[in-house]
Amino acid sequence: MKNQKVDIIEISWELFFQFGIKSVTMDDIASKLGISKKTIYQHFKNKNDLVEQAIEWQINHPLFSFQSEEISHLNAIDQYIEFYKFIVNQIANSCESIRYDLRKYYPKLWNKFHLTKLTTFQNELSQNLEKGIQEGLFRPEINVEWISKTMARFYMNMAESDTLILEKEDISNIEYHRELGLYHLHGVCTIKGMEYVKNNFK
Repeated sequence: MKNQKVDIIEISWELFFQFGIKSVTMDDIASKLGISKKTIYQHFKNKNDLVEQAIEWQINHPLFSFQSEEISHLNAIDQYIEFYKFIVNQIANSCESIRYDLRKYYPKLWNKFHLTKLTTFQNELSQNLEKGIQEGLFRPEINVEWISKTMARFYMNMAESDTLILEKEDISNIEYHRELGLYHLHGVCTIKGMEYVKNNFK
């Protein structure tokens, strides 16, 4: 069973993700949890402390992992489909200002968070590609390192204003991400893999 501190961290991150860090108050968090603000301060010195611990928590407990119990037993294509669904859900519920707030007010934490997420994401994509190769669903000649590195950087940086190559409406377009997912699978799948995609990627 999760303890109260973890509940506070998870709900706080959910609110930060939806509304931005600066917009969310300790009163908002307490109200969402149905507890007093005093109870929050029993676990955290102040809001900055809560933000720092929430980021550390997210680094160590990613919201999505190809290795999670829920999807580790699936084949590589089904795992990637779950990843696509996760991305679509994140886009539908995200707030642009969280990245801005982290970069402006917590630059050191942002750099650590971003770099760790990037490295972890690339490693997970590599494992997914290797799994697909072993299952005969992905082509054995693909360059796993290059593909995983390119995809990780694309997804992690697609919304960065200084390197923005997509319109904001494209980034939030669910159909765009479906096409991107199909583009990736068409590039890495064997004939066997593509048959599976045609029957399962909806």
